[in-house]
Amino acid sequence: MKCIFQVMFLLCLIMPAGGKYLRRVVCVAAPSTRSIMSTKVGRKRQSPIWDYFEYDSVLDKSNCLVMERDKICGTFLKGKNPTNLKVHLKNLHKKANLAYLEKVRENAQASCPETEANPRQGSGMHAETTPQKTLMQCFQRRPDGCWLVNSQEHHKREEALVNMFIETGISTQLSESIAFKNFSNSLEPKFRTPGAARVNCLIGAKVDIAKQKLKELIKEARKLTLCVDGWSKRGLTASFMGVSACFYHPPGGQVHHALPNLHRLEHPHTGEAIARCIDQTLEEWAVGKEKVLLVVTDNGANIVKAVRLLQNRRRTDDTNGSQDEQRAAGEGQHEMWMESESEESDTECEERGDFDLELQEYGESSKFHRMPCLAHTLQLTIKDAMKHPTADSVITKARKLVHAVRKSSVANEEMIKRCGKTLIRDCTTRWNSTFDMLRRLLETRAELNQLLEQLKMDTLLTSDWAKLENLVKLFEPFAIHTDQLQSDSQSLSQVVPCLLNLEAHLLTSPFRNPLAQVLLKSLRERFAGILNPDSTQFDATPAGACLLDPNVSLILQSLDTASLMKAAKSFVQNLAAQYNPRTTSQDDVNTAEPTETVTGVPPSVLQKYRFLASRIELNLSYVNQDGLFTEMEKYITEVKQGVFNETPLHFWKARQAVYPKLAPVALDLVSAPASQAFVERIFSVCGLLSSGLRNRTTTSLEQRVFLKSNKKLLLD
Repeated sequence: MKCIFQVMFLLCLIMPAGGKYLRRVVCVAAPSTRSIMSTKVGRKRQSPIWDYFEYDSVLDKSNCLVMERDKICGTFLKGKNPTNLKVHLKNLHKKANLAYLEKVRENAQASCPETEANPRQGSGMHAETTPQKTLMQCFQRRPDGCWLVNSQEHHKREEALVNMFIETGISTQLSESIAFKNFSNSLEPKFRTPGAARVNCLIGAKVDIAKQKLKELIKEARKLTLCVDGWSKRGLTASFMGVSACFYHPPGGQVHHALPNLHRLEHPHTGEAIARCIDQTLEEWAVGKEKVLLVVTDNGANIVKAVRLLQNRRRTDDTNGSQDEQRAAGEGQHEMWMESESEESDTECEERGDFDLELQEYGESSKFHRMPCLAHTLQLTIKDAMKHPTADSVITKARKLVHAVRKSSVANEEMIKRCGKTLIRDCTTRWNSTFDMLRRLLETRAELNQLLEQLKMDTLLTSDWAKLENLVKLFEPFAIHTDQLQSDSQSLSQVVPCLLNLEAHLLTSPFRNPLAQVLLKSLRERFAGILNPDSTQFDATPAGACLLDPNVSLILQSLDTASLMKAAKSFVQNLAAQYNPRTTSQDDVNTAEPTETVTGVPPSVLQKYRFLASRIELNLSYVNQDGLFTEMEKYITEVKQGVFNETPLHFWKARQAVYPKLAPVALDLVSAPASQAFVERIFSVCGLLSSGLRNRTTTSLEQRVFLKSNKKLLLD
């Protein structure tokens, strides 16, 4: 039977004359086959035109079912285009066409009962079309009842949505999600959620606004401290160089630490490439060489070389400025960063142990010099001590114990149940992580030993626990001062007190052991450029900041720090000369004689540095000179006589009228940071914004990081 139907179907296709009758025979003789074919019609058709036609998916034809003169039309039309079916009704079946148009009119009135029937809707093929929108409605492109795109209400919520993407770091593709649109519509039905393209456009506009504000702030600043560091994505698909700027803003009276640029850094990461990134930042933001107070970096050989190249270039610009202006445009763009072949290569970025500053004498005016990150260098000192056999053996045992507990889910759950804490693993790139690991072991010692005994696991010996306690006591001041020095700003004045306090801590009798001696030796070698004025690499900037911080200035007034006090005064004198050329000359400073010398006990303000406070005696000498030096001695006298609970920034802001020449210098120095921790935190944001499916972002990453880091500048 099946074969007969197939043959008849082929005859329908081949024989045009008898095809009409054969098709009817197929439909009558095989109703079951016809019903099976009709099941593949597809989605349900809503137009009234299908009351007069039936579509056959096998033949891909529409059959006319109109009954006229007791006879079905039976005409087959190709496909299922409603337009062709309407034309067939209009031309061959007038009564059926009128009935069809009446049904269309009734359906339109049922869907829009408040709208009267359109008289033009009764004829033609466009009778069932909806009323056309006006020209303004087409330009608005919004559903009825929504706010206009340029309305204040829409702009207000659009601004809040963009700020949410900037603050949270969420991908802008969220705005394309149907679930998010439904959520937004449930909160405010009149607000139409913008798409990802619109949100990205608004983010770009915010970047331009923020850059303009930041340029105005930098233009009004007197001095800047640049922090430079590099970062690569987790998949090593791209590398970036971050350049931040910390400065005091005189009109606003605030300290800002902003991120001007996040440069895409192509391989190789040489000193020349890094120098070009830094110089590009200075040119883009119109920062002159006289504005750069310090360049804070890590001890990588390529970054050290980059700063040296900038120093050499700027010295050349000072002496041969007229010759540089005569160079042709585009000539020597890359050659100016190349050193001679005698210079050491820096293709490998390795950590350097020395305190390489390459500065001029502290009494001279130095421009654009580098200072290593103090927190980073302090951690290198701790690593030197951890390599000692006494510390290395017990730390290795503790690390193995932590690893054994952390890899067991049973042990981790039991630790949380017993004490609400888990053990901490150390990380070579995270500051104080080894100290945190040892301290957590001691905090959970009782619960950990009980758990290890229950799980039949080995624990540390009693002697090992005693060694861990000594290590924690030895390293604790280093951890405290590392946290103190890694603030975003206003930490440069804490450098000298922290280092002197650590030195006094290591000289204390209970800790005079071989490990403490190793720490003391490493501390003095690495920070000789800050603590020893006789060093060839001495930098008086931290000492000058310490002198102008009223909370710690007394530290430099002891007999043991007389040489540091002299260097700090000389540095402040020369720096103030850049603010006011008529300042008292250096000869007047050197010839000044003290009129009185008294010794005393340090006040309670120095109890923050308890190891140092017990060892110093104050030198209360002062002199009386005119100009800047008079203000200096007046300030020193005020510090000796009073105890200040306010920050150094508030101290100098309130006394700008009392110290008109000294206050600008002090505000710029005490505002400077001592580490590059701000840039490190920026890279944490970069890792968040480039994780997962966004690991290939470059331009949008720079914009999002710039806005998130400088969000305070966006506040009106």
